[in-house]
Amino acid sequence: MVMQSQLSASERAGSPLAFFVVCAVFSLAVGCSAESAPELGVSRAGAVVQDSNFADSVFVSGLQGPTTMTFAPDGRLFISEKNGSLRIVQNGQLLATPFMTLAVDTGNERGLMGVAFDPNFEHNHYLYVYYTSIDGSIHNRLSRFTANGNVVVPGSELVLADFPTLDAANHNGGAVRFGLDGKLYVSVGENAVSSNSQSLTTPLGKLLRFNPDGSIPTDNPFYATATGLAKATWAMGLRNPFTFDIQPGTGLMFINDVGEGGWEEINRGQAGANYGWPMTEGYFTNRPELTQPFYAYPHGSGTAAGNCIAGGAFYNPPVPAFPNAYVGQYFFADYTNDWIRRIDPDTGAHALFATAASGPVDLDVGPDGALYYLARGAGQVGRIAYTASLPPTIAQQPASTLVSAGHPATFEVSASGEPPLTYQWQRDGVDIAGATSSSYVLSAAQLTDSGARFRVVVTNGIGSTTSAEAVLTVTSNKPPVATIVTPAAGATYTAGTNLLFTGTANDEEDGTLPPSAMTWNIIFHHDTHTHPAMADTTGIASGGWPIPDVGESSGNVWYRVRLTVRDSIGLTHTTYRDVHPVTVPLTVTTVPSGLQVLMDGQPFPAPHTATGVVGVIRSVGVDSPQYANGKFWSFVSWSDGGAQSHTFTTPPSAATFTATFAETSGGSCYQLQSERSDKWLVVNTAGKVVAGSTTQSGGQIFQLVPNGAQYKLKGSGDVFLTVEANQLTMSANFTSAESFTRLACGYGGRTRVGFQASSGTAPHWKEATPDEPIQSGDGGNGGACNPADGGSWEAFYLEPVACPDGNTAPACGNGTVESGEQCDDGNTQSGDGCDATCHIETGSAGCFRIQSERSDNWLTVDGAGKVAALGTTQSAGEIFELVTSGTKYKLKGASGAYLAVVADQLTVNASLTTAESFTRHACGVHGGRNRHGFESSTGTARHWKETTTSAPIQSGNGGNGGVCNPADAGAWEGFYLEPATCPTAG
Repeated sequence: MVMQSQLSASERAGSPLAFFVVCAVFSLAVGCSAESAPELGVSRAGAVVQDSNFADSVFVSGLQGPTTMTFAPDGRLFISEKNGSLRIVQNGQLLATPFMTLAVDTGNERGLMGVAFDPNFEHNHYLYVYYTSIDGSIHNRLSRFTANGNVVVPGSELVLADFPTLDAANHNGGAVRFGLDGKLYVSVGENAVSSNSQSLTTPLGKLLRFNPDGSIPTDNPFYATATGLAKATWAMGLRNPFTFDIQPGTGLMFINDVGEGGWEEINRGQAGANYGWPMTEGYFTNRPELTQPFYAYPHGSGTAAGNCIAGGAFYNPPVPAFPNAYVGQYFFADYTNDWIRRIDPDTGAHALFATAASGPVDLDVGPDGALYYLARGAGQVGRIAYTASLPPTIAQQPASTLVSAGHPATFEVSASGEPPLTYQWQRDGVDIAGATSSSYVLSAAQLTDSGARFRVVVTNGIGSTTSAEAVLTVTSNKPPVATIVTPAAGATYTAGTNLLFTGTANDEEDGTLPPSAMTWNIIFHHDTHTHPAMADTTGIASGGWPIPDVGESSGNVWYRVRLTVRDSIGLTHTTYRDVHPVTVPLTVTTVPSGLQVLMDGQPFPAPHTATGVVGVIRSVGVDSPQYANGKFWSFVSWSDGGAQSHTFTTPPSAATFTATFAETSGGSCYQLQSERSDKWLVVNTAGKVVAGSTTQSGGQIFQLVPNGAQYKLKGSGDVFLTVEANQLTMSANFTSAESFTRLACGYGGRTRVGFQASSGTAPHWKEATPDEPIQSGDGGNGGACNPADGGSWEAFYLEPVACPDGNTAPACGNGTVESGEQCDDGNTQSGDGCDATCHIETGSAGCFRIQSERSDNWLTVDGAGKVAALGTTQSAGEIFELVTSGTKYKLKGASGAYLAVVADQLTVNASLTTAESFTRHACGVHGGRNRHGFESSTGTARHWKETTTSAPIQSGNGGNGGVCNPADAGAWEGFYLEPATCPTAG
């Protein structure tokens, strides 16, 4: 077996058999496919343009796993290869020496992914590169380099940004472009963790904006609210934005975001935009805080659908070579369906432009006005030119070839010119009857054919040209035979294990071939598309590849192990073996049924069933509160004891995860009075909220529903408040409703507050025009609750009233004890109502005995109230009740006292109020038992561990490695939870 370190970046360096997948779907439910790559020779780019006045030709070939390309200001074409090589095409020739070769990780979608040139490149010679670095940890990096002609200046790398360590190998993004503002824009994928896209604590799942020196502009839209590198966020809510482009002259940005379940998106780049992943995909309704895609197309086959949007370019060259109708159009490509389409950025009108482009991963417009596409499937750059009134030219000459006697020999060319083009192949200068296409196949070459010379004459109505000659060599030697011994036919796998492989190579003439004749690669198949797994690895007869347990979560996946062997004269043979996963059904449901759940970050109505690959780490979660069937529901607990949102390892058998909710009042009810006009808010016949009533009795009753630190407003029936065209409108459901921040504006005898929406350039409420809809998003944003200032936001008076369902209001849930309000319901049973501080009472996740994994002893409470692993039998273990506290837990002992941390030791001596809140981390299921780690909120290293056997459990002074490993004294520990009956008293 080959260890991970043996599969280094250098050994996995570029290969024509390695596939790079720019999309990652389900993540990428469908997307990016390429079933096979050419084994020998070079395939023609072969795009079929819909307009016969255009023609495709091969601009350059021989690329090894190309990923992106971009033209330098001086006209040279720079092409990124997945293996870390940056290649240059100059004067139509691929230079043998790379501009530079970086040490990169090439697993799956990692590698060298993006290049941009400084706007002042002619003078400073700077270019910017996005790649997967292996420096320290595996992570994506943005660096600046300095060019010296056709090579990099040694040691000139300036690291501008190191992004977080990668968990999954897919969803990297990687495009870099300069905007008209002189800033550097970078697209970054969410690394197959969908929650990253909505988090302002990570740069993942974003379109980022930097200064050219790597500093972060302070005028970025989230600079004040984000942390760390996330301050560079310019737009968010993206899944895997592999490519984007900026239109010369206008600065218009289109972002290509690879989808998962059903849609591919082109998003119009806007500062502060949220494109909605993972809550939405494709077009949506009733989400005013999110930005609709400019254009989205569905997953599927054919030229109107696709699975992986992978390239895009605006057609605005300095001197257009296409007709005027194409100028300003946006061209985009789908990697899996091999087409190129165009769309008008102004009208949205779109049309098919070309088909049969072999796995296009990038598009660019050249200085000559031609459209170039990077054909991943052929290792080539194709060039589509407007050819009206041009004689034929041959871009790709036929190649000499070696075949074994009895095997076919193929010759082909790539030509352009005014159509129609006619072809006539010749052998030794003599026309071959019927050989009149762009390729010629000699079906069964014989020894007597060896040495024959083949060429083609290409003709159109203007002229003709003759290709160079290609020589056929035929040998009596037989091709070698590759045999895969392991994995055996029918073998299966589980995630987190090693995929082991062994094989043999034999040749009739050479005998047993050595490992140096063997090349292995592994392709990850998902539905109808593929992802690269292990790149070409030559020189071994056996090895292993670690199957990841994060990343792709769907069940319709498998691995294809390929072995290619080459004999001493260059004949080859390739075979493969497919290995399918062990899968189980997973169900996520709720009590009561019918609420919404999050599976891997995506919302689904419960119950939701999915197929999971055993060993894959997935996540479940719920939003809380939720509204359904006229009631509000607050999350209480998960059946597996996990936090409100938590990960789990797919178990070896079918599993159901149940989220239990408790009914809650939802919030207090009020009528709202405009301070600007002293009128009460009502809802007009168009559903708009206006200040239109002069008496309180005519005012609309609104229920303020707590939603984290914000509020949603419910009107009559099941209708909630949203913002449409900067106007307050009653047209949403609870999920799509706008969340408002309530800001204190000072108090007289009445509650006076301002409201701030989540959307709009100036999101505070105000009655801009009397009797017209209340505005939110188009007015002043002065931040003063001053009705006399027309440019500032306004305060509204809140008058408590009874809720329409008859409940007495104010009601529990808003965390504020209001005048005359009795919040405590007098019932001490948890989870049943409202506590003395007007919060929903804490629920219970059940009772457990806890066993230390380090010593196998059960946790008990000694005479000093300290928790130690002393019990040798389960019956001697203390029973702890896990009481939910938000997303954390407090632990109550059998005595009724709660667990706290005193001098870094677990001590049972606290009340519910003073008890320590713990985060519970899943460490996996071992031997059919739940295994968890606990993390307290205090101390420098907060994880639980049994540092010294029979001594109190520590929390706060030990190692903080984050690994549930009892053999590592510096790491935190896993504990087994055994369900127990809760004590009847205490």
